[in-house]
Parts: sequence; structure tokens; C-alpha cells
Amino acid sequence: MSWFFGILAAGIAIAWWLQQRRAEPHWRRLTALLDDLAAGRKPESFVFLDGGRFSALTHPLGKLAEEQERLRGQFDREEFNLRTILASMEEGVMVVDAQHVLRLVNPSFVRIFEPKGEPLGQTVLQLLREPEIEAMIAAAFETGAPQSRDVAINGGRRARQLGVHAVPIRDQANGPGVVAIVRDISRLKQLEDVRREFVANVSHELRTPLSIFHGYLENLQDDPGMARADQAEVFAILVRHSRRLNALLEDLLTLARLEARQETLRREVIAPDAFLRAVATDWESQLRKKKLHFTCEVPAGLPPLFGDPLRLGQVLNNLLENAVKYTGPGGEIRLRAAVTGGQFELRVEDTGPGIPPADLAHIFERFYRADKARTREQGGTGLGLSIVKHIVQTHGGTVLAESEYGKGTTIIVRLPLHA
Repeated sequence: MSWFFGILAAGIAIAWWLQQRRAEPHWRRLTALLDDLAAGRKPESFVFLDGGRFSALTHPLGKLAEEQERLRGQFDREEFNLRTILASMEEGVMVVDAQHVLRLVNPSFVRIFEPKGEPLGQTVLQLLREPEIEAMIAAAFETGAPQSRDVAINGGRRARQLGVHAVPIRDQANGPGVVAIVRDISRLKQLEDVRREFVANVSHELRTPLSIFHGYLENLQDDPGMARADQAEVFAILVRHSRRLNALLEDLLTLARLEARQETLRREVIAPDAFLRAVATDWESQLRKKKLHFTCEVPAGLPPLFGDPLRLGQVLNNLLENAVKYTGPGGEIRLRAAVTGGQFELRVEDTGPGIPPADLAHIFERFYRADKARTREQGGTGLGLSIVKHIVQTHGGTVLAESEYGKGTTIIVRLPLHA
């Protein structure tokens, strides 16, 4: 019987060896299919020809590939959506891990901070060199609560004000992290400073005439029997300052309407020669009174202007008023018109004291005065040139000033030609 069992064992071994031999290519194919799936490649077919029990794997492997394809598509769509959102955001976004190493940034972050080199893989402090932002990230990790702060930075090409909001997150795969959203609020801070300065300037300008009113009215109240000559002098002072106060309020209202785009321009075709000479005629008496030499140069054949004659007249009147105010007796004022570089150009030139170079860039700002004491004494509101700038810009033009200190000033208004 032993020989029988020996033969049986040998037969079983031979059968097993033959089965393994037949199954070997199927095992190699199964291994190759799984390697393809693991690498993200979709095999052309999952069919096992004459594969026996391997044929039963065809359907499960196909379903596995379909599910993998679905998940890959979903991941690609989510990644695309995330990148699109991050790329379209004006705010800068950075994601840091528990070691404060940057794992993700968007294009706005790069634009705001202008980092040198690749941001990813560096720590917040290494990349930004801003201890305040590093302290915010650390506080978000330690407290588990959002952190918000305005931060002044001096890196990059210019100093800026940033609003930073850091929110802690918990990522199960990579541990805790922080998402920081950074917004450049430099312009908002600048506008806030302008608003505060404007309110302070208005308060100061209003306080002076009101204080004078209050003082002289108290004098009249305390001395009912004041001599007629003294009363006349007091009333003259009150009238002068009431006019100044009224002029200031009118300029403030005009400027507010222009800045709010509430002023509707009544555009029409304007003949430049007649228009400019009419404005010049209005100033003849004041020019003679101050003994100023005036010339109005309007070449023949100039194309027509297209704009609001009332507002453009206000521009020229403001410029001529300044020229008359600052030019001494015997000086010269010129009003010139020309077409230059495809634009209609108006120039008001005077031989006054000129503007210091440090002040020249600021003369169109509200309430800016190069000679503050002298301008206020002469009744200026400090808003005339600012109104000029806004009217010209509303017409689609530009205005600039040229001056040689001690020799005179030229204001140049350029307006688009009427097609």
C-alpha cells in the first residue's frame, strides 16, 4: 500500500505543479493590473482568458478602476475649484502646519509680500521676516481661537498696512494648521487719514470766522452805545467774514457734488475764442485796479471745445483769481489756448512769486496752501484748485502746475478734443 500512497502523493504534487504553472501568467497579469491601478493608470482590459477562478476578478477589478476614476475626477475638480478660487481672491492666503512651515499660498500672497524664492517649505518667520505675523500664527495655535490684527510692514518695494486674520484648523491627515488671510488695507488707511485731515481742516476753517463773529457780537452786546464809526467798522468785518464763510460752504458743497459724481455736466459745443474772451472781459476791472498787464492769446482756427461752459468758466475764474491774488502790481498774466498732442490746452501764466518745489505736487489737494497765512488773509478757502482738478477730470482731462520759485506759475489744463 505504501507504493500506492507514494504514487498518489506524486500525482498530487504533479497536479499542483501543473496548476501553478498554468496560474503563473495569470498571477503576473494580476500583479501588473494592480500595479497599473496603484500608479493611476487604467488598464485596457481586466479580462483573464482561460483564467479559471481568475476570471471572477474581472468584474471587481473593473468596478475598482471605475471608482478610482470617479474619485480621481472628483479630486481634480475640487483641486481645480480650489485653485480657481484662491487665484481669483484679492486677499492673500497662506496655510501653515504645526511647525509654522508654509504648505499652500495663492498668487495674491506672492503679490503682497513679494517673497524671494519659493515660499513653500519655508517657515513664516524665514519667509516674511515679520515678527507680528509670526506671533499671530503662534497665538492661533496656542489658543485655538482666530486672531485678527492690523500689521505695518516695510518689506518689498514700499511700506504697507495689512489686515491679517489667522484661523486655526485641524487636519486629521497632517495634524493641526493655521489658515491666514491677508488683505492690503493701505489705501483704506490712507483714505481714513484723508478723512480725518479733511474734518480737522474744515473744523479749523470754520472755527476762525465763527470765533470772529462771536467776539465782535459780544463787543456789540457789551457796548450798546458804541460810536457809529466803530459800529460801521465792526459790521464791515462781520460782512467780510460772513462772505468768507459763505464761500467756504459753497466750495465744500461743490466739491462734495463733484466727488460724488452728483454734478451733471451740460455739455455743448463751445467756440473757444468767444468763450475765453468773455471770461477775460469779466476780469478787466480787477486787472486794471491792481495794474496788471493781461493778454489773451487764442489762435485762429482752433477746433471747438465740448463741455459744460458754466463749469469750464469756473475753472478759468478760479485760476485767474489765484493769478490776480498772487501777482503783484505791474505783473503780467497770460491766458493762452492751443491744440497740443491731440488735446485742447489752456494755460494760465503769471509772474507771481511762484510755488516752492516741495509744495508743487500738493497744490491740488483740499485745503493745501503753500503760504497758509497769506492765503487765509486774502480770503482763500484752500479748495479752489481742488475744484478745478475735479471739474477737469469730470470732463476727461488733466491739470498740472509748472512753477519756478520766485518767477511765476503756469497752470495747464488739457481737455479732449470734440470729435
